[in-house]
Amino acid sequence: MQRLVVLGLGAAVLAWAAVAGAQIEGTPADGRSRLRERYDKPRSQQKLDEAIRKFGDEDVQTRLEGVEGLGENTNDPKAVEYLVRGAADGDLSVRVKSIDVIGDAKVKAAVPLLVQQLFMRDTTLATKQHIVAALGKVGDTHATKPILDFLAQDVEPNIRASAIYALGDLGDRSALPTLQKLKTETKDGNLRGLIQAAIRRIEEKPAPTVVPPALAQGRRGRPAEDQDEDENTP
Repeated sequence: MQRLVVLGLGAAVLAWAAVAGAQIEGTPADGRSRLRERYDKPRSQQKLDEAIRKFGDEDVQTRLEGVEGLGENTNDPKAVEYLVRGAADGDLSVRVKSIDVIGDAKVKAAVPLLVQQLFMRDTTLATKQHIVAALGKVGDTHATKPILDFLAQDVEPNIRASAIYALGDLGDRSALPTLQKLKTETKDGNLRGLIQAAIRRIEEKPAPTVVPPALAQGRRGRPAEDQDEDENTP
């Protein structure tokens, strides 16, 4: 009787081990992903906290380091919030650095503030030049019309050139008529060449992929990696 009990327990243990082994063997990537997430999340939070601490420091160089750190954490809304603050900071170097980081990190949430600053009288010419460059890098076509309105003003040549280049970065075809008109009217050969380059970049930019509503709705509930596979499939 005792032997039967031992045999029964042994069979149960083997069956449990087989099931557990199958589960572990079947999802090694999931396990590693969870472990990596548990490890990386505290580190990311620590880096963000350090960046925020530096941003609030009195030393300008330390604050600039904080802006850099914020730019490395733009997946966190809190980092974006501080970058937007930096873009309106009273210190010119912090303000310009924040604007540049916003452009490099493509922070779309900052576009309304940058557009507002572009048209403010007390915004320095140097800041405006950084603003239009950042708007082009962000790539949000909501900035196209404001940049076109800005070009319609009597602006300094260097800033005008930066704005034209930004339109090329945006790649919005709605800017083509204005650019064509500017190309015809300008007498500056260098500026005409810059306009032509922007026109060419816009015309060569592939049209955005149109996803049927039914397919778009079906993608919402699927993992991001599956959606990426669909977008890369011819």
